[in-house]
Amino acid sequence: MNPFDAWRFMTEAHTVMLRRSLALLAAEPHQAGPALMMMAVEKHIAFSEGVAAAGLAAVSGASPEVVMAAALRPARKQVRRNVRGKGLA
Repeated sequence: MNPFDAWRFMTEAHTVMLRRSLALLAAEPHQAGPALMMMAVEKHIAFSEGVAAAGLAAVSGASPEVVMAAALRPARKQVRRNVRGKGLA
C-alpha cells in the first residue's frame, strides 16, 4: 500500500464513521446507541478477520507487504461497502 492509498483508506474510514454517527444522532438521538454499537461491532469483525488473514499469510511465508495487505483487506472492504451503501461517495 502506497502512502496515498493509506491516507485515502484512513480518510474514508473516518468520514464514514463521522457521517453515520452524525446522521444517527440528528435523526433519532434516543435510538443512536444500538446503531453506534453495531458500527463498533462491524469494526471488530473486520479487524478480527484481518488478524486471521495476516496470520495465515505470515505462516505461509508471505512477504511483509502481502501480510499487510491481507490484514487490511477486510477493513478496506467494509469501508468501501459503507461508502457506497450509505451514499457517502
